[in-house]
Amino acid sequence: MSSEKGGGPPSYPPQGQYGQPPPMAPPGYDSVANQSYGAPQTAPMYQGDHPHFQPQMGGVQTQIHVVPPPQTFSEPPPPDYMNRAIFTTICCFWPVGIFAIMKASEAKNAYARGDFQGARSSSNSARQLSNIAIFAGVASIVVSMIIVGVYVGLIMTNMRSY
Repeated sequence: MSSEKGGGPPSYPPQGQYGQPPPMAPPGYDSVANQSYGAPQTAPMYQGDHPHFQPQMGGVQTQIHVVPPPQTFSEPPPPDYMNRAIFTTICCFWPVGIFAIMKASEAKNAYARGDFQGARSSSNSARQLSNIAIFAGVASIVVSMIIVGVYVGLIMTNMRSY
């Protein structure tokens, strides 16, 4: 095969128009050259003496992303009462149960970001709202049974009088 224009294998590094190297993207933009894939660049790619840059093939440099170690907490997470909140939303009194689910989610998020006091507070709120929903659900069932019983009793007494 001839390596004339248009024929032959592609050359590496890739060549731009008229045989010049392709232009580099500015820092912070995705390109094959800087391998950032959307991560913001903290310094231009040509700073080879920067401690977070390592040389790659052909003199192209990429930024090394350092992942922080996982957080370890000294105290166990407070219970978030999510299961109870979901149960009360489905089976008991859904208007209060929705707020219980929101507080249970807040408790989990607060613990994840290290806010222990906020996690405890949201956990207590989720428990209280779940208990309120249970009591409201039981009370509404009892009231409904009384109303149905009185209604059926009135119908039965009216049927005897005819």
